[in-house]
Amino acid sequence: MYRIIYFVLIVILVSTNIYTQIKQELIPWPTLSNSAWPMIKHDPQFTGRSPYKGPQTPTIVWTADLPHGIFSGPVLDIYQNLYFGSYYQGFNRQTGADHFFSYTTDGMMNWDVRLGSDTLRRPPQTGILIDSSNTIYFGSLDGYFYALNMDGSVKWKYQTEPMVEVVMPNIDLEGNLYIINGKSGELLSIHPDGTLNWKVTYGDGFIEKSPVFSPDGKTIYIFGKLSNLYAINLDGSLKWQFNCGKASIAPIVDNNGNLYFVTEDVPQCLISLKPDGAIRWRTIIVSSTPIPYNSAPTIDNFGNIYLALGSAILSYDNNGNKRWWHIIGTNESEYDDFWQPLICDNEGTVYVGSTFGKNYYAISSEGKLKWQLPFNDYQVDNTGAIGEDGTLYIGVHKSSLWDGAEKNLIAIRDTGAVGVEKEVIAPLDFRLMQNYPNPFNPSTTINYQIPSNSFVTLKVYDVLGNEVATLVNEWKEPGSYNAQFTTSSARGGKQLASGMSSKGGYTSGVYFYTLTAGKFTDTKKLILLK
Repeated sequence: MYRIIYFVLIVILVSTNIYTQIKQELIPWPTLSNSAWPMIKHDPQFTGRSPYKGPQTPTIVWTADLPHGIFSGPVLDIYQNLYFGSYYQGFNRQTGADHFFSYTTDGMMNWDVRLGSDTLRRPPQTGILIDSSNTIYFGSLDGYFYALNMDGSVKWKYQTEPMVEVVMPNIDLEGNLYIINGKSGELLSIHPDGTLNWKVTYGDGFIEKSPVFSPDGKTIYIFGKLSNLYAINLDGSLKWQFNCGKASIAPIVDNNGNLYFVTEDVPQCLISLKPDGAIRWRTIIVSSTPIPYNSAPTIDNFGNIYLALGSAILSYDNNGNKRWWHIIGTNESEYDDFWQPLICDNEGTVYVGSTFGKNYYAISSEGKLKWQLPFNDYQVDNTGAIGEDGTLYIGVHKSSLWDGAEKNLIAIRDTGAVGVEKEVIAPLDFRLMQNYPNPFNPSTTINYQIPSNSFVTLKVYDVLGNEVATLVNEWKEPGSYNAQFTTSSARGGKQLASGMSSKGGYTSGVYFYTLTAGKFTDTKKLILLK
């Protein structure tokens, strides 16, 4: 009898866990464009989850030069056009970069719209959203919330306070838009015709925060500037309030209406709330001094949560159990930081770029680094967009006073995918990346990229300068590549490395690898620990 009861309990627990882990699907939202990536964070619940598989290799298929930089976007419409805004805030009012762009997914410009006026030119730096009528919405530092038609003409604009960089607009099931009004921090509800429905503020206002919707579209969730999470009805009235410290840009919401977010309280926690505001679970991340948290999480099809904290990408399951931590870099000089919201593909691969201008990273759902792409001091401050064919589109910039950026609209795609016709063209530059993992045993991956046809050699040397392995020795077309250096402790460590000839055995210690491509040569150090 007890065995039967025990078995039934196990079945119930397992089935419950399976339900909470796999019941994550795209929530229908008829007022939002039915495109692959219609808004920043992908959907009104801010899941950041694409229904398509993203690139598994860092292969750049094209780049475009946007001299004024890219801060907001890109997003995609139903015709696969890209939309994004500029970043430059130069002092010359006549040439200031108040540009908003539309590009094809082949990297060709459709149009370039100048906003603002001759006396006040400020870039559009908020998130972007496209509705089912193909109207494009975004806010700007010039003090307007814009609605553009697909040809770039202004449908209407609503005057606001200058809208800050990190705010992302949202849309309800009736087509009303929700934005934060600059420094006052008011939540505004804007009718689709550009008139104001209402505006409210609670606590210390909602400055630099973004509104998120429940799955049924009836509740708006938004953080206060310095504390608390607010649930607001569609008429602006307060539904409930959860008391907490400062939190990130926005929470994310799953199919069951549960919320997930990180605060900067002590201890610093990942928190999940039920739709009524009750705590579902609370998991401690940092028990002492909290780490500034400037991102927003993402959630995969299985309900696993991914978040960025300092130089680490973390994952927890849907019940708050730690799955893994992935630390970027092996020493302080290699550490990174991430301020943009995270996104993931339909396999749970997480895509995130450096706020320091170091690299763009793809991390598997199991916490392994799939690839990294050097950004040569270009920074990422917004999410990428994943298209129907798996292309990842990224917009980057340098400082707000940097004018003259090159190759900063980037398309990354696996060229072996079905239906891909465009060939790989030049990546950003010659580049040899640090091997990963390092130290290693028994194998490590070395990534490199070349911008032109070149005869490439990649060789490994010991500390005395003796060549111990040749990993690459052939002509290569432009693109991004990787090579495996593999050793073995068996029989003195004699083993072929990536199918190439090896000289002598491998012992623990320091080795060097050198990439030569045309006139380019670079050497880095790797460490074997047995």
